[in-house]
Amino acid sequence: MGFFDWLTRRLLGAGRPTPNRPEWAEVSEEAGRSKRLRATAAHRPQLLAQNGLPPLATRDDLARALGISRGALDWLAFPDKAKEPPHYSAFAVPKRSGGYRVLYAPKGRLKKAQQWVYREILAKVKPSAAAHGFAKGRSIHTNAAPHAGKDIVITLDLQHFFPTITYRRVRGIFQSLGYGEEVAIALAMLCTVRPAEKLRGLLGGQRHRMLPQGAPTSPALANLACRHLDARLAGLARKFGCTYTRYADDLTFSGDAAFERTLKRFLPLLHQVVKKEGFELQKGKTHFARRGARQEVTGLVVNDGPRVPRAYRRRLRAILHNARKTGLEAQNRDKHPHFAHALRGRIEFIRSTHPQLAVKLLAELKALR
Repeated sequence: MGFFDWLTRRLLGAGRPTPNRPEWAEVSEEAGRSKRLRATAAHRPQLLAQNGLPPLATRDDLARALGISRGALDWLAFPDKAKEPPHYSAFAVPKRSGGYRVLYAPKGRLKKAQQWVYREILAKVKPSAAAHGFAKGRSIHTNAAPHAGKDIVITLDLQHFFPTITYRRVRGIFQSLGYGEEVAIALAMLCTVRPAEKLRGLLGGQRHRMLPQGAPTSPALANLACRHLDARLAGLARKFGCTYTRYADDLTFSGDAAFERTLKRFLPLLHQVVKKEGFELQKGKTHFARRGARQEVTGLVVNDGPRVPRAYRRRLRAILHNARKTGLEAQNRDKHPHFAHALRGRIEFIRSTHPQLAVKLLAELKALR
């Protein structure tokens, strides 16, 4: 009995295999694929060539492209039913807004395979025009800029963003790119994880395989999973004469006074679109900011153009000033393990809107090290 035959029997239970049913399709159903889904199993080499993607027709092709054996691929993509994901280190970290975020760090061989999938496949597929997070040439600055100088800015959060994007969606993404079912299943299994039971409460109760936050493939897959959502929300924004952008799970709409007068009609339609696309808005995280108040988008104030908030700049300048007397570590009140590196990250954040100040702050930081 080959490795994959043994693995299939372990996953599905001993017994006679289903007649005329490919082994990888059986495992796919175990991974959470509904039997009612229409199987779009065709490999479409012309579409792959059009997108500049590797022409992988079988799992053997995928294994060769990854530079590993077929057995190693099956071991990475189709792990046995373990209580803990065998190819990840999972841990919960506190969020600034309260609660915890579950991060998954893929282990060596899986991480290397995921990096190949990202580099050779996902990085070659452009996200929607509305997506500004995890997209080359886009940033929090490009996400905030379209909302500058508007009469009203509305920000909303998608709840349990990565856990909501399940194996079924991910497999569908790879099939939409032109991969046949066999390869799409293997790719989707490489890029998803079955959540450990003890962590499900932090993941919205998700039990099925999902995108692991922390894997190199997850940000790009999340953007691709939102293509239809972005298209529908951009269309809704055009209908109401407002602007829409998305940065990861942060949705932003802005417009003039005429748009503000339509909010009673706009908001129910917005909720309806999000729900129909399989997502959910986080309760209590919808914020309205009119021109007279501070309007903030992805950490930048946009009342008169994207800029880092003054209070943020003041706090960083105070840390560096005090560190000249006490040393850097005395200012590390949150016990950050790489405090100097974190401060440099804050300076780079400031550089996006205040480049001259960033140069000065960076020089001060270097003088302290």
